Amino acid sequence: MKILDLGCGPHAKKEGAIGLDIRPAPHVDVVHDLNQFPYPFEDNEFDWIEMSHIIEHIDRPLNLMNEVHRIAKDGATVRIITPHYTSQLSYGDLTHYHHFGYITFLTLQNTGLFRIKKHKIWFTDFYKAIGISLLANAFPRRWEKYLGFIFPALYIEVFLEVCKTASKEKNALLSKYMY
Repeated sequence: MKILDLGCGPHAKKEGAIGLDIRPAPHVDVVHDLNQFPYPFEDNEFDWIEMSHIIEHIDRPLNLMNEVHRIAKDGATVRIITPHYTSQLSYGDLTHYHHFGYITFLTLQNTGLFRIKKHKIWFTDFYKAIGISLLANAFPRRWEKYLGFIFPALYIEVFLEVCKTASKEKNALLSKYMY
């Protein structure tokens, strides 16, 4: 399995992965700015792409996702972890350009280029204990609409499956918002 860790950071990368980051470090294999397209990889190269706390730092997330789609194999898994938009971790960091929630990835799924395999909204221990975590993960759209800012989350974790068999019309839908 060929793994890419996008934005692997200065301290660690996913075991067995090729690490890409904007700054050189001992474990960084490829130094590249994720806001510069295209990425230095071939089409259909990766089986797994890890994106932990990176998508919120990108100027144009749809461009990023288009590149991820290009370099991933059909059926590849893309794991994204990002602060949930209700979290102070999201809006409290001046380096975050965008804020994400479950609906964001549901909208991305509607392009046909990705399918949500699994998602989880992460909370503090207190919200887990009183059942908010269970409720939010069972009904994420309703929780975001009615309760998200009353009971804020910490992070959202999404596992996407890359769908290369998407029609040209659906691919054009995503492409019209890019560049």
